[in-house]
Amino acid sequence: MVQGVGVRLPTVFGPAAAPTADDHGVVSAMVRRALADVPLTLWGSGGVHRDLLFVEDAARAVVAAADHADVLAGRHWLVGTWRPTRLSDLFAAVAVAAVAAAVAEESGRPPVPVVRVDPPDGAAATDTHSFTVDPSRFHRATGWVPQVSLDEGLRRTVSFLTGRA
Repeated sequence: MVQGVGVRLPTVFGPAAAPTADDHGVVSAMVRRALADVPLTLWGSGGVHRDLLFVEDAARAVVAAADHADVLAGRHWLVGTWRPTRLSDLFAAVAVAAVAAAVAEESGRPPVPVVRVDPPDGAAATDTHSFTVDPSRFHRATGWVPQVSLDEGLRRTVSFLTGRA
């Protein structure tokens, strides 16, 4: 009999499978804009929260689920970081991280501006509401905890996108 385990991941970010991969994730999209010196557009007040999980931590969570399938089988499990991030804080961090990497040996370029705009008509409800999870059940069952902080994940993503990884 094949046992199944459902693992629900939050917003996953980080390096794509290949430098040319078309990644539409909000973090990578904003890093690319910042590196191109294009203002970052933030919908509304930026008060929406996301649980942002680095891709390597997501992979480790899936491995942990497979390693503990006998205990986890037949149920769904929430995976997250215990650290919801306001999108306005994320965008500010992206602007600073991308600029720091892009001008590591130069100085004088300020971070790109973050411009607040209204959400477009037809925006998905999931884009305008907070999504955070409590991964405590998954942690207790598997021992899994995320290893990569948001700042470190941003640094690695920027390094990847600038070819420094």
